[in-house]
Amino acid sequence: MASSQALTTAPQRAFEAPETTSRPPATIGTFRSRLPQHLRSHLNSGREWVQQRAAAPLPPPFPTATALDQLLVGGLPQGQLVELVGHRSSGRFSTILASLATATSAGEAAALVDLGDAFDPQLAVAAGVDLERLLWARPGHLKQTLISAEVLIAGGFPLVVVDLGTPPVPGGRGVEASWLRLAKAAQSHQAALLVSSPYRVSGTAAAGVVKAGHGRALWSGAAPGPRLLVGLSSHLTLQKMRRQRGNRTETLHLQPPAALIYGTPTTSIEGKSRP
Repeated sequence: MASSQALTTAPQRAFEAPETTSRPPATIGTFRSRLPQHLRSHLNSGREWVQQRAAAPLPPPFPTATALDQLLVGGLPQGQLVELVGHRSSGRFSTILASLATATSAGEAAALVDLGDAFDPQLAVAAGVDLERLLWARPGHLKQTLISAEVLIAGGFPLVVVDLGTPPVPGGRGVEASWLRLAKAAQSHQAALLVSSPYRVSGTAAAGVVKAGHGRALWSGAAPGPRLLVGLSSHLTLQKMRRQRGNRTETLHLQPPAALIYGTPTTSIEGKSRP
């Protein structure tokens, strides 16, 4: 009988909850009160950290002197990746030159990672780029491009422009994890990052996506007299931008440097630059 009672009571004892003394949960205020005075201000809760970050003023964007300033509310946002997508002669590279010229002429340092190998220093100077404030990198494939851009961002360049050229891009589209790491680097160092590509490559890493339409050449003069190229007209459409309304379109008017219009043959325009 004793053994049967032991068998019946043993399971009940196994499921009995141990006696504990209830203590109030520790709070952030309790931890602060136990710290020295000079350390209390460094201990914040998650909610306080989010509130402080939301209340912090955003750094000013980088103006580009193009229609990007209207679409992106002032220019390229610092700490974010913006992807500019467009075919040949859509105004992508001219927008790059305008962005670099605006930044370097204002005294800022900038870096161009030129996978497409379309940068011409003489034309850049004519467009207003200060070469003494520009670092020009010429990688061979996409993997080197991503590594170079990340190193330049970590090196303190406030504006980094990546041009992937025309299709096919050497190295393909890359993996999304690499683009996310590059966008994270731009956010950590508060650098403005502009990626110019013939098609979408950065996936969810891009905070903003701008689509450049087909460009239309603008000419002066009428037949039978000579006609001169005076500019390029295209349309930029904001397809995606965090905290902003998308599907907005602005007209892009680009005027080539005077050297492209006066004194440079048409063959050089087509072979040296991509308006």
